[in-house]
Amino acid sequence: MDQIQTFVENATRDEGIDVDDIHYWRSKLFSNFIAFLLSVCLIGLIPGVIVAFQYGYTFIGFYAVIAVLSTALVSLNDKINLQGRKYFVFAMSYSVGVILVIGLGQYGIGILYLLALSIFVTLTFSRFCAYCSVTFNFVLCVFCAFIIHYKLFNSPLLKEYDLNLWLAVSSNLIFLNLVCVLLINTTINILEQAIVKEKVIKVELGLSNHQLKESEAQYKTLFSQSPMPMWVLNRENLMFLQVNDAALQNYGYTREEFLSMTIQDIKLEEDMETFYENMQISNKPGTLIRDITKHRRKNNDVFYVEVSLNSIQLGGNLASLVIARDITEHIRHTNAIERQNKKLREISYIQSHFVRAPLARILGLVDLIGNTDQEPELLTYLDQSAKELDEIIRKITNHTIDF
Repeated sequence: MDQIQTFVENATRDEGIDVDDIHYWRSKLFSNFIAFLLSVCLIGLIPGVIVAFQYGYTFIGFYAVIAVLSTALVSLNDKINLQGRKYFVFAMSYSVGVILVIGLGQYGIGILYLLALSIFVTLTFSRFCAYCSVTFNFVLCVFCAFIIHYKLFNSPLLKEYDLNLWLAVSSNLIFLNLVCVLLINTTINILEQAIVKEKVIKVELGLSNHQLKESEAQYKTLFSQSPMPMWVLNRENLMFLQVNDAALQNYGYTREEFLSMTIQDIKLEEDMETFYENMQISNKPGTLIRDITKHRRKNNDVFYVEVSLNSIQLGGNLASLVIARDITEHIRHTNAIERQNKKLREISYIQSHFVRAPLARILGLVDLIGNTDQEPELLTYLDQSAKELDEIIRKITNHTIDF
């Protein structure tokens, strides 16, 4: 059975239909109908043909065999358009139903054929075709009513039914037929809406995934090509999870070496306590911690870095994104300025306390000599020179302090 079904599906497959389309499932049902029909039709065909020959209905027996064979040949012929094959199959099936009703008067069996075929049309064709099948059954019932009432030709229906009985039976057929078609169409309509909604969701998810992939690609590009050394730490064991090229160049390790190390391999022992404190503060994602510390390169060179530490989610786990900016030159420059300022302060101190002390004594002596009236002209020059020296030292001191 599985082999027959696979063969029929391959023969009746419509390559132009997307799986996320109601028409795909209609074609799938048609394939299953053909597969089941070819598999089990002999159960009803053989006894029916034998009985038809026994009771003299030779034409009907031959027609049943021809209908089955032609249905098999046409439905499996992939050179014929699939829609055309569908129409042919159901036309042959309906013709068998008509013959059962009019030619044999077997309305009990015929009604099953007509009702079942209408359901199959509803499942495998459009809603318009489904209502056309109901209309066909209605027209057939009206035609049979004319045969019974006006005795148009010698049909077994004339022996089995009068007009009132026929109207009662056929009206129930149309009623059941219409109810089945309405229910199936409503179900298919809901299913179609669900398929369309699912398709829209898939498209939106596809766009979202595409955007996420683009964002991820941009993040990886920014991370890997950033001129600043960056890495991602496992907050539990402090292992390096990711590291960019700038970190490899700055610290001198290969990527494999970096990913086998912990943060303790590049930090100084005395800085670890501060690092643990910063890790505790940055437990919540979005908390940014900045710190100035020292790191060690592979060649044991120690240098200053300004570290920015932020918690992120990586693979469902909390990790730390670290950016380490080398500020060694900035620290050296700052230290050099500080040393220069210290020297200038020392010079200012010397000028204020050591140069001015003897100068003050000179001024005192000049004042004392001036009071004794000895060598007034010399004393005048000495006084002027001392005052000029004092003024110059004062200016130097003021400039040193301002600097």
